[in-house]
Amino acid sequence: MTNKIKKDSKVILFGFGLILIVVSITFLKPILKNYSKEKDTTSKTTEVYNDYEYITSKELHEKIIKKENILIIDIRDSVNYEKEHIESSINITPEKIKEEIEKLDKTTLTIIVGYNFEDKNAEAGAVKFFKDYGFTNVLALSGGIFAWKTNSNSTINLGNPESSTDISKIEQLLPEQLKLAIDNNYPVFIIDTRSSTLFAQGHIPNAKNIPFNDLEKRKKEISLSKEIVVYGESDLIDFQSGVKLYDLGFLANYTIKGGFISWQEKRFPIER
Repeated sequence: MTNKIKKDSKVILFGFGLILIVVSITFLKPILKNYSKEKDTTSKTTEVYNDYEYITSKELHEKIIKKENILIIDIRDSVNYEKEHIESSINITPEKIKEEIEKLDKTTLTIIVGYNFEDKNAEAGAVKFFKDYGFTNVLALSGGIFAWKTNSNSTINLGNPESSTDISKIEQLLPEQLKLAIDNNYPVFIIDTRSSTLFAQGHIPNAKNIPFNDLEKRKKEISLSKEIVVYGESDLIDFQSGVKLYDLGFLANYTIKGGFISWQEKRFPIER
């Protein structure tokens, strides 16, 4: 009798187990089906856009040398852009792209610059965006800024006071030396990189006001035939201004030892 009860119990448990399996499959089937659909949808949305062409660093450099009309758009983050970038390039991050795009000429050859060879997805997304927006000629720089530098092409640097390379790009002169040059009409071009408000409150005679952030885009206003003296709000800005000017092709540039404060302490002439 006991064996029969045990046998009947096993049959009941087995049957109950089968019922649970059937119910589970019935319940989970639509969930698994929906998951499968979501997975397919996700895979479709992450497909990489491949319908675009590259330009090499050498080809871009040749176009720059020939002064061809090119729009270079650097899509890296603003910190890395400020640290180092291709001259005349503009920084448009994905967050700013919609507000900046209306200012640009859609017919100009547009070059997208990323970080390196691994940055293809970001470059592809930017190329697609510009093409979809109506830009007619868009290319990506192969290898991004990494390849550009690897091929020994010049960049505009922010300036690192601890870099021996950057330190070698500028020289300092004493306020007395600048005063002597001004008194003797020596061909010197003086740049004040402070704000227009501070410039109006007082500046070194004959100085031209070009704020630090405008040095690159106002390059054509700077004399190529004179030695350049630059000063601003701090020693760091003075240093970075000198480095930027050197990278822009102005090889004879100086900063004032002690900056504008030193000039004022000497009670040398101030224009307003």
